[in-house]
Amino acid sequence: MAKVIEGDINQISFGQAGSIHVAGTTAVTTSIGVFVAITFLEDTIFASGAAGLIPESSQKYPSSDGASTDIDSDGGVAVDSESFPVGVTIYGRWTGFQLASGKVMAYVG
Repeated sequence: MAKVIEGDINQISFGQAGSIHVAGTTAVTTSIGVFVAITFLEDTIFASGAAGLIPESSQKYPSSDGASTDIDSDGGVAVDSESFPVGVTIYGRWTGFQLASGKVMAYVG
């Protein structure tokens, strides 16, 4: 079993680098990493197009303007019109996002 030094790696991967509560429709980015989890505090919809949900790699994580083609050869569905229900947490690696409606807690890792 590998020993993690002081738990740093585990803490960072679970959002210990910081978090932000977002309740408006202003675009959100981070300069200290990427968002690794987003928990929905209300039913939430991301903005349409390139500003909505911005993945670190458009081929691996859901986005508002692209499909997840590395995971599924048929592609994935853009999430710009999806309503994410309160209480759900999504995991991935996003460089930024903008809400059309709702409230979230976003964790940086």
